[in-house]
Amino acid sequence: MSITAIGKKFFAPVMIGAFWAGIVAPPPLNAADLPIAQPAPAEKQIAPGWTFTFAPYLWASGLSGDVATFPPAPPASIDLSFGDILEDLNFAGMIVGAARKGRFGVSADLQYYDISTSADTAGIFFSSAKLVSKTLVFSALGDYVLYENGNNILFISAGARLWAADTELKLSAGPPPFGLAGRNVNSHETWVDPMVGLRGTAELSERFFVTGWGYVGGFGAGSDIMADVMGSVGYRFTDSISSTLGYRWQKVDYENNGFVFDVEWQGPIAGLVFRF
Repeated sequence: MSITAIGKKFFAPVMIGAFWAGIVAPPPLNAADLPIAQPAPAEKQIAPGWTFTFAPYLWASGLSGDVATFPPAPPASIDLSFGDILEDLNFAGMIVGAARKGRFGVSADLQYYDISTSADTAGIFFSSAKLVSKTLVFSALGDYVLYENGNNILFISAGARLWAADTELKLSAGPPPFGLAGRNVNSHETWVDPMVGLRGTAELSERFFVTGWGYVGGFGAGSDIMADVMGSVGYRFTDSISSTLGYRWQKVDYENNGFVFDVEWQGPIAGLVFRF
């Protein structure tokens, strides 16, 4: 198996956020028009104290695009299902958290992946190859409440997303007479994308709600473009515990000195949300 073919298998990266809905009060009626005019419900006052939310989640995503982690080797086209990724996954951890007081708050999303794959090589110089990929994605945002009424809420957010990709290729010594000594090749790439977007929650009933977010970033400062969109339906068990199930799509296009990471991943996402 060639190094390019092995590269097609290596990369797999990945909060439970929210969309918004509003309740618009009708215009006031003249007293002459109705015997008694009922006032429209007032918007709920912003809670003054601190609130905290954290949510471990699972994103069963596939991955497709072009990746080159060992320049000057050319990019390899990849198209992996979640099942393909799961076969090579050593560890993955994903969690999102938020803290808020009044209209202002902060939120963060942490994703970590440890993936490895190995195969015998078809060449005469090395007997086998093992590829190890460790990827960290961390987002930090400042939030501002644009609208809040009961459990309906809309945030505008701005911040940054850190990407760190460590890749190691381990080549085992080949058989004589042409075999070469074993060697390791390492690659490390880190970049930061500015990002902005909206997230929020809208009530459907006493127990059910919808959530989602939409972010865009990069703008040439890190990657050329980064986009992240999610929508979910949630169920509230108590005021402090809820679950969500939805779908997430994400894309990033980054290139630097021969390193290429132009991919998109998408798939179902599920989380358990704790609030206090």
